[in-house]
Amino acid sequence: MLKKLVHPALTLTCLTLLATTSCVDRKTKAEDAKDSAVETTAISSESSETILGQTADLEEIVQYYGSYQDIPVEYKTEEALRSGKLWSYLSSMKDADLGAYLAANKVGLDAFTKNPVALNGTPALIFRLLPEVMPALWSDARFQEATGYYKLDPKDLLPYGFAYTKPPVAPSAQPSPLLVNISCAACHTGRVVDPMGKIKFLVGAPSTVADINGFRSALTAAVKDPNYTLEKFTAALLAKKDGELYGPDRIAEERIDRAIFLGTAQSPALGAAFLQQFKDGLLQKVDYSIKTAGAYTLKNDLRLLAHSPGHIDFPIAVALATAPVAEVLADPAASLKKYFPTGPGVGDIMSVWMQDKRGFAQWDGNLKNKLTRNLGAELGIAGDPRAVNFPNGPITTAFVDKLPAPVYPFKVDLLKAAEGRVIYNKACASCHESETFMPVAAVGTEPGRATGLTKDTRLLLVGALKAACMDKSLPDCQVPDDEIVVPRESNPGYISLPLTGIWARAPYLHNGSVPTLYHLLVADERPAVFQLNDLSYDQSYVGFRWEIKDRGDDPSQDNPSQSMGKGATAKGPIVSYDTNIPGFGNRGHSDRVLFNGGIDFKKDRNKLDALLEYLKTL
Repeated sequence: MLKKLVHPALTLTCLTLLATTSCVDRKTKAEDAKDSAVETTAISSESSETILGQTADLEEIVQYYGSYQDIPVEYKTEEALRSGKLWSYLSSMKDADLGAYLAANKVGLDAFTKNPVALNGTPALIFRLLPEVMPALWSDARFQEATGYYKLDPKDLLPYGFAYTKPPVAPSAQPSPLLVNISCAACHTGRVVDPMGKIKFLVGAPSTVADINGFRSALTAAVKDPNYTLEKFTAALLAKKDGELYGPDRIAEERIDRAIFLGTAQSPALGAAFLQQFKDGLLQKVDYSIKTAGAYTLKNDLRLLAHSPGHIDFPIAVALATAPVAEVLADPAASLKKYFPTGPGVGDIMSVWMQDKRGFAQWDGNLKNKLTRNLGAELGIAGDPRAVNFPNGPITTAFVDKLPAPVYPFKVDLLKAAEGRVIYNKACASCHESETFMPVAAVGTEPGRATGLTKDTRLLLVGALKAACMDKSLPDCQVPDDEIVVPRESNPGYISLPLTGIWARAPYLHNGSVPTLYHLLVADERPAVFQLNDLSYDQSYVGFRWEIKDRGDDPSQDNPSQSMGKGATAKGPIVSYDTNIPGFGNRGHSDRVLFNGGIDFKKDRNKLDALLEYLKTL
């Protein structure tokens, strides 16, 4: 996958332009107006620009993709470049490279897709019996609508990205029940309808609708439902044969859980206590979230706590996981200000490929060390550093380190893309070829994600990640505190990311508030409300299909960034994103001088189309 501005095999023969203003220079001009200082990290000084003459050098364009030296001659014609034939050949080669990587790294792929990120979770017996106990609430269709998670096959026992897990226990302890939690892939796998009309899975891409808060809300609704009774669960369990509950490879664990729930001649049934304990623990956590983040951060607007399709509020999640509960409940007035953000900090689910090209993680670049930043994602799900699945962390960290980005599966006009490369060099490369830190005042986007982590919570997060990094013999578990979590409180902002695989990372901006690259570059046409969860792709605007098609008779639902209408996409219910809700705004990244190389893309559609064509190839 292309990572350099100019491929090593490319010999420049075109006219080299005079160097344009660098990202640092452009930012300085903007900061003069904004009275804001800019910190940069590892800005490259090697950027160069080429301009295509009236007659493009076809061989040079071909050699830009020179890692495939044996490109057949029939793909080197102007017609082949223009029609997409060369890109079709190149993309098949890149797909083969990706397939080879996944095959060669099967252990890492399995850890990413099948292993749980945490050793706690929902009791598997409850999770598996809910569809029988309350089908109106927990059918596969209703579960997907409420949570965004789906089954690859209706016969699958668990949704894609869900896995069985169990906390470690001492050999002499009583057996513990099997649990269910998610893997990395549950949130970091995208999907697209390819040119053949088939669903293509994009490993490492963000899911546009994975909704961990929706999952917790669905569980909360279940334990409050009148059908959540011992009698209902007992009847459903007795109707299951060996192997039907957890699968034929987990019959031993299934029998343990049956014995715990139904009892044996040697021990009494614990079914009633089992159900009540899970219900009490879940509702206690929900109540704590409402009293803290709900009351203080969200000003009693609880919609974000109820649903978060395709995104998560990182500052809230960290505060809930690390703030000392007893202290918070004893003195809420002081503790909430100390540990919790003052407003929402919505962040889109990120892509995770090619981590070896990333010096920092998270949208604000506050997590640096590769292992602990992955453990940080696990901590957000586990809620407790002791429950983080640490052995899985080093494996998935190594897997995503060199995981290739998915290849754009549609036609690309490589002659137009060559023109777009010149524009990219002028408008984008100086920031996105190297990670650049930009204060919120300069970038102009929603500030909450960057400003939400308080100093006290940052220090708690450092301690939690140290505790989660359990093998102290590893160098990654011995890094300095400010490399575990970079202090950003005095100068909050966002990191510009490499644009590898940018086509598959829609929607855009750190909070996913802009549906396509077209709308990112033409800011005044950004829609206030747009559709998620349509897997078909808008090749012209470069992003998933975004127009609201059918929101039903009553689009106003109780979700913060979505409205489930009566219409549906081919693979699920329509989900809409409303930028009018606090934390979901779509402003920023629009200053032409600062971000677009001085180009007004709305007025110059030819340059816009050329740039979009090039971005498809990254």
